[in-house]
Amino acid sequence: MSCKNCSSALVHQSFYCNQCGAKIVSERITIKRIIEDAFQNYIGWDNKYFVTIKYLILRPGVLLREYYSGTRKKFLNPFAFLTICMAINLFVFNSFDEEYISVMNDFNESQINWYAETLGGPFADPEFKAEQLAKSTESSKFMLKYFNIMVILLLPIYTLIAFLVYRKPYNYAEHIVANCYIQGFSFLTTSLIFFIAIWVHPSLFLLIYPLLIFYYTYVYGRLYKLAIGQSILKVILFLLILVGVGLAVGLIFLLLIAFGYIFAALSS
Repeated sequence: MSCKNCSSALVHQSFYCNQCGAKIVSERITIKRIIEDAFQNYIGWDNKYFVTIKYLILRPGVLLREYYSGTRKKFLNPFAFLTICMAINLFVFNSFDEEYISVMNDFNESQINWYAETLGGPFADPEFKAEQLAKSTESSKFMLKYFNIMVILLLPIYTLIAFLVYRKPYNYAEHIVANCYIQGFSFLTTSLIFFIAIWVHPSLFLLIYPLLIFYYTYVYGRLYKLAIGQSILKVILFLLILVGVGLAVGLIFLLLIAFGYIFAALSS
């Protein structure tokens, strides 16, 4: 008897092919079998997607170490996982785009009000506040439109910083895998917190930032088997480098704009 998927010879009374891993099916198709297969492949807890999520919640270090060592069949590919979670996130935010913009505007308005009460000055000016809220709306629309592109562009930067902070024994490619899983799970968390913020209060969306930092610390702490203190120090260093890179990029961007204005003025 041979496997119907790869034609390899099968061991007697095998349940799975020892070459391609496909399940050995000998009975005819029935309605019951179709429903069972659909539930197992797309809905069931044994589905690769749900297994990956389960491990990312309970045993992220185990998932990554097993994936690195070659045990990959039971987990969804990291890039596929990231793509699916990103698609879910985009679907949620684009389906509730007005709610998303409203939540972000409420969040930014609360920040501006806090600045006005604390610092005064231009933050207390109604025209300045209206201008900032208008910019917030445009920024939210930009994020909805170019979110996936930004994720793809930023992923190598996050990975490089993680590689510099956590170092060996894992190489840059292995850190890419870790960050794909972390980013994918972060998208699911963001979608969940977004729904809570819609139905309860917009300020709850603030929870996403400490939760994502905690999850990053949790995953890398489990992967490297770090003590709590070590994990906290590592993530602080990670955030400091990330902020430094962001400030450097922002400065370069401003300089380019300034040079552009100077060049335009000289040309005219």
